[in-house]
Amino acid sequence: MKKGSVKLLPSGKWMLIYDEPRVLDGKRKQHYETISVKSEAQARRLLGKRLDAIEAGEFEASSKMTFGDLLDRYFDARKGRLQETTLALYRRTINQHVRPKIGNVRLDKLTREHVERILDDARDCSTRKRKGQPLCGRTKRNILIRVRSVLAWGSKNYEGVRNIARNVEPPLIEDREDVAFDGERVRKLLKAAKGTEIEAAVIAAIGTGLRRGELCALRWCDIDLDKAVLRVRQSAALLDGRIITKAPKTKGSRRDVSMPDFVVTALRVHRERQEERYRLLGIGNRGAEGVVFDRYNGSRWNPNELSRQFSRLVRRKKLPATRFHDLRHGYASLAFAAGVPLKTASELLGHSGINVTANVYTHIMDEQRRAAAQLLDNHLDGAVRTA
Repeated sequence: MKKGSVKLLPSGKWMLIYDEPRVLDGKRKQHYETISVKSEAQARRLLGKRLDAIEAGEFEASSKMTFGDLLDRYFDARKGRLQETTLALYRRTINQHVRPKIGNVRLDKLTREHVERILDDARDCSTRKRKGQPLCGRTKRNILIRVRSVLAWGSKNYEGVRNIARNVEPPLIEDREDVAFDGERVRKLLKAAKGTEIEAAVIAAIGTGLRRGELCALRWCDIDLDKAVLRVRQSAALLDGRIITKAPKTKGSRRDVSMPDFVVTALRVHRERQEERYRLLGIGNRGAEGVVFDRYNGSRWNPNELSRQFSRLVRRKKLPATRFHDLRHGYASLAFAAGVPLKTASELLGHSGINVTANVYTHIMDEQRRAAAQLLDNHLDGAVRTA
């Protein structure tokens, strides 16, 4: 039976004193752990947990744990609590920018300066074009959020783990010039996409505001062309080099979206061309479960490749810099300009709430407020001058 003791310190904290598990050379080292509890009874209960963990072979002094050890425990604990693709993204971010720098640093030696250096030194390592260049402020901030999450989880589950990243100042996020969408901008984009394998997807993105993953997972059974309605029920994503289908991004992302007539017309033409293409390829009609947007050879779109194809098209046609995701923002801009209420636009975009929509499209909200003030001024101008 393992034994230990507790001791009240002058600071008011309690110290747990117990033997650590015996190491390979047979030696046993006494461990001292300072804790903040209100009573001796609480200290003894915690001591009992430590002794039970030692008996079960599950104990490791947090002072000896490295940040890499904590990462392994964190990701194991998050399995089943986060979507696979989300967990894979977090793991990739940590493994690229954090683990190589501080993975071997013991938690009791970890300081905020370690985290600040990671952010200062973070470089792009994903594409050849930007490889080695400093990461943007938004990406650095995401790295900081992930480190904070890991340490916050560790501080709740392991005595002595401190969230030293909590007080690290977040990097500044550079203002990105918003892509202004109007009828002429849309006309040029549609003209550029005409006849390409992404033509129908571009039209649908502009006319419905769906995310690229939602477009890539859309099936014909999700669309009612007669009622001009599509249902977002799943999303496509890339996981470990393969395309998977998962639940939409948020609870609000599971939604029904009304389609404008130009989208319905384009989808009818697209379906006819798709059926003819399948006949020529000899792969047969895939029916209602078949994806709406696919490649010329009938394979599914990788959402990342869809974005790359769109970017190549924009550069080739010498159009203003536009990302595929900007089509979603363009849809929102045009909807607001057409007078669609904020709550309705939020539901159509699949945001978790109108606050998200308002924060994302702050500049559009400001323009609407100015336009409302101008309308009121025009309406009351005569009465005010008369008075």
